[in-house]
Amino acid sequence: MEMHWHWLIVIYLFLGGLGAGAYLVSFAAEKGWLGKNSNLSRAGYYISAPVVAFGTVLLVFDLGQGLHKPWLLVRLLYNFGSVMTWGVYILSAFILIGFIKAFLVFMKKKAPTALNWAGAILALATGTYTGLLLWAVEAIPFWSTGIMPALFVVSALSTGLSATALLASVVEKGKASQGREGEAHLLLIAVELMIAITFFTIMLTGVKGPMGIQSAMMAVSGSYALLFWGVFIVLGLIFPLVVYILQFLQKRKSKIHSNTHSYVHIFSDVSVLLGGFALRAIIVLAALPLWNGLQL
Repeated sequence: MEMHWHWLIVIYLFLGGLGAGAYLVSFAAEKGWLGKNSNLSRAGYYISAPVVAFGTVLLVFDLGQGLHKPWLLVRLLYNFGSVMTWGVYILSAFILIGFIKAFLVFMKKKAPTALNWAGAILALATGTYTGLLLWAVEAIPFWSTGIMPALFVVSALSTGLSATALLASVVEKGKASQGREGEAHLLLIAVELMIAITFFTIMLTGVKGPMGIQSAMMAVSGSYALLFWGVFIVLGLIFPLVVYILQFLQKRKSKIHSNTHSYVHIFSDVSVLLGGFALRAIIVLAALPLWNGLQL
């Protein structure tokens, strides 16, 4: 049986996580949590609201009513037992605050502390929601695990950091960073790799039943094996992990904390983005429902 959720939901999950992560990265840089003079304190704010807004439009159309019966979407405003209703309010509030914050940053005006923190909390909620949206679907064992939100949050931070770094290399041209973005990259990628290993181990050992096993097998040795091993694991995790380990060792040896965004780092950031997209594609496309045969 074919799944209803396909590429539109994959793109939404990717953009929602990326936008939320980008806001949190610039928020952390602005607070000084990424080290002294990080050049990531603006770029993430420019990314966050537009990409989440675009992803949300795709989500609306994927619900099946975007073009045919848009008035039925009004039900999402008052069905508070639905995770999607939570998402309507979280996403709407985050997009609004994200645009306000980006405008203030562009105009070089100081935003109220309450607005900054509200945006950060909503960004975290948005990143978590992209995982909760899948976790809430109990009929799909591959999704219904508490690890899903954690995996998506860490991936959101990782892709948000890479997207912010790429944009900062353009908008902050000539401004060398003295932050600890490399260490942040290293930590996030390592944690994401461990969570991914845990997630697929749980599925393959049968904790979530035959459908969980089948879904995981489709990812690791079936029709999505190339996407899993080639793009997600090797390109999205292993390659950037090696890059940032080498950078970390070099910085410790030379005692130099200035980061230049070299072509290797640009390719590494692009790899992280491709890996983040591949992760969501695998999670969505390889998912099999309970009624697909074995667990009727």
